[in-house]
Amino acid sequence: MLELSSIGDTAMWYAICALSCFLIAGAFAVLLRTLYDARGKKQLGIAWLNMVLAFVEFTILMDCAFYIRPGRWRPYFVFQEVLFSLPYILYAGVEILSCVLLLICIRDGMLYREKSLTQDAVRQAIDILPEGIAICDRDGTVRLSNLRINRLCKALTGERFIDASRLWSFIEETGSGKNGQYIVLTRSKEAWLFEKTSLPVAGREYEQITATEVTERYSIIEILKEKNERLLDIQRRMKAVSELSGDMFVAQEEADARAALHNQLGQVLLMGRHYLLHRDVTDPKVVYAATRQMNQFLLGESEEPYQGEEDAVASAVSMANSIGVHVHINGTIPTDSVSRALLSQAITECAANTVKHAEGDTITIAITEEAAHAAREDASGDTAEEASQPARENPSEDAAGERSQPAREKGPSVRIEIRNNGKPPKGTIAESGGLLTLHRRVAEAGGAMKVESDPEFLLTVLL
Repeated sequence: MLELSSIGDTAMWYAICALSCFLIAGAFAVLLRTLYDARGKKQLGIAWLNMVLAFVEFTILMDCAFYIRPGRWRPYFVFQEVLFSLPYILYAGVEILSCVLLLICIRDGMLYREKSLTQDAVRQAIDILPEGIAICDRDGTVRLSNLRINRLCKALTGERFIDASRLWSFIEETGSGKNGQYIVLTRSKEAWLFEKTSLPVAGREYEQITATEVTERYSIIEILKEKNERLLDIQRRMKAVSELSGDMFVAQEEADARAALHNQLGQVLLMGRHYLLHRDVTDPKVVYAATRQMNQFLLGESEEPYQGEEDAVASAVSMANSIGVHVHINGTIPTDSVSRALLSQAITECAANTVKHAEGDTITIAITEEAAHAAREDASGDTAEEASQPARENPSEDAAGERSQPAREKGPSVRIEIRNNGKPPKGTIAESGGLLTLHRRVAEAGGAMKVESDPEFLLTVLL
């Protein structure tokens, strides 16, 4: 067999040397990887053995190439002569063995990384997370960070993520939130929720910074905030309107109460005057009871003034008679309470006005029923329409008032016409006091009312 020293400067020599260089580089890389992965003693021993074999053979080959020239031997030591005289096939076999060990170590390492949780696997898993994550010391030294939080730091501050304290200071200054949670908007209008928590590991305290994209939730929250502000504004307006409506309602009630008190007080006074003038035809007990109860009401000793009899129409007729006005009713008196109440109020007002203004002593009431379409046509006339609605400042309220009167559209209507035997009015009658209150209540009941003065006084109420 050819000795190792006999193949110097040949193709075989250079092939063996090149393979040796490759083997020592590969063995060194496998040894470092085994140490990095913290493998077991068996794998570490094989890696060390492969490294030693590759290194020893590489040393022998380089020593032989330095001290031996083709055809001449110049070894310095005896063991060199022994090594250089061994067949080169032996060295080739050692290289083949080292190559086999290298392949075994590489394959074993690949299987280990596929089946075990290595540091690289953890790092890759952290890097592909959609959230940003970083673990750092209390002083801001970064121990672990993934690609996402590095990109966020670059996008927000324009700097690389090398100091966690600087990044968190920027988040606190520009973000909105508190207690370790802040929402920060990037230049691309993305919303990220940054959070810092304490992370104890092996008796040492670290800080963990996480970043989660909340763009969609942030936009929804902004929309809800805007809608909430609108609702609060509407609520404030509704409260103001409610307070104003309450004040208006109280004022209206007070005005109605004053008008009713004024009318009833006027009736009592008229009753007293009639008694003084016509004692022979007036019942003094009625006058006394009405006067006494009105005085008690004015002094706060009674809840209501004198109302007469329980039935509204009978009470109104009785009050009219007590002031010297005779009431003649032609037709059927309505049976529902609302119509009877309005009829009684109309009788009271007409009786009082007959005495005060017309100097008469009789009112005649005609009650008839007519078809709904005729009533509507009558109510839609110019004069009837003007009289059927109280004066309003806003014309739109008239249309609303017409829509709010469904009673005109249903069933037969009741027409009430009231005349007196007094002097005709000298001009147009202005609705005020009791007539205005009556007009308002008729309209609220869905009816219509008009007052005529030519050629005689005529009050028409359509229910």
